[in-house]
Amino acid sequence: MIHAHNKTALLELKKDLELVHNGAEVLEEKRNILLKEIISLLDKVEEERSDLNEAVLKSYSLLKKAFMENGKEHLKKEAALPIFRGKLHVYEKSFIGILTPKINYELQQVRFPLSISSETLFLEVARKSFIETTSKILALSEIELKAWKLAEELKKTVVRVNALQKYYVPEYDKAIKETTASLEEVEREFLIIIKKSKKR
Repeated sequence: MIHAHNKTALLELKKDLELVHNGAEVLEEKRNILLKEIISLLDKVEEERSDLNEAVLKSYSLLKKAFMENGKEHLKKEAALPIFRGKLHVYEKSFIGILTPKINYELQQVRFPLSISSETLFLEVARKSFIETTSKILALSEIELKAWKLAEELKKTVVRVNALQKYYVPEYDKAIKETTASLEEVEREFLIIIKKSKKR
């Protein structure tokens, strides 16, 4: 670090060091908030994933029953019918200044089946189950995306904290010591000159 060895430079260095310490404190606080939120999100991810796995197994179990009840051809026809239409809205939400995705999913029924007799119990229950499972998939993906975004920000914050603590603070400490030593040396030389001039 290049700096002048005078009192003004010393005051500037001390002021800058204080700013570096304040910055490090703010970043450490941000790091702690991010860690806490990520841990909370990971707990939610585990819970939602377990719930989703159960929902997927249930949906496929109902689909198998619908297959056994109606046969392959009937299921293919039902799958091709445009009974539902979904609207997916993804927008950004701020968390301590970090933009994270928020997902909204609206499901609209385009039409009812042509006749009640064409519907069977397991087919209808399977359809409903798969719709609920889709909502669970989107809910889980929202949490996972937020966790990834915050993890990226945490990584950057840790790098900045380390840079301040392990590089900038020692550099400023060294510069302050050098400047203080240089000023003390100049002061000692000045006192020696004054003493010599008094003796004359």
